[in-house]
Amino acid sequence: MTVPLITVGSYLHRGEAEIALAHLAAAGIAGVVVADDEGGLNPGLYADHRVRVVVCGGDRISAVAVLGGDGLGLPMPGQIHDAIVAHARFCAPAEACGLLATDRDGRLRMAYCLTNVDASPSRFTVAPDEHYRAMRHAERNGWTIGGSFHSHPASPPFPSPADVAGALDPAWLHVVAGLLPAPQVRGFAISGGVATEVPLHLA
Repeated sequence: MTVPLITVGSYLHRGEAEIALAHLAAAGIAGVVVADDEGGLNPGLYADHRVRVVVCGGDRISAVAVLGGDGLGLPMPGQIHDAIVAHARFCAPAEACGLLATDRDGRLRMAYCLTNVDASPSRFTVAPDEHYRAMRHAERNGWTIGGSFHSHPASPPFPSPADVAGALDPAWLHVVAGLLPAPQVRGFAISGGVATEVPLHLA
């Protein structure tokens, strides 16, 4: 099976790409610099095609978290963004919650809006039977459950200490939707008790 390579950074100069690659290596993420300069004969091609840093699809979220605003960020389809915000509004004043499906390239493909069995404004637990059905649906489409989302009805969209403590898979994307003063959706990678923002942009 071919391992998908995903571009996580695009740079004008090779030196910038090499610095980004070094940051990824320091975080234990393998990557490669891809630069088309016609075998060194035409370095000016960088201006048109840029120098890319690519990683394996499964490392995409972690890599975007490491590169932050210096990378490309993680595309979030508008329909997924809108579904998360709508679910957050519907469930308020309790926290909304759900799961996120990703394809083998690490792209977001589906938001599963699920039931918070805690029905609490400050914590959430995804209904186990709905979690199972979401997982089966994702598998039927060739996807995997690669993240979760929940809302903070009355607080900023940053992971709480409870959110950080409950994050068990460092490869997952953790999305938090805040409603006040206006809806805002932010993504995070959580590993070793530390939440690092994963820049999201609407796609």
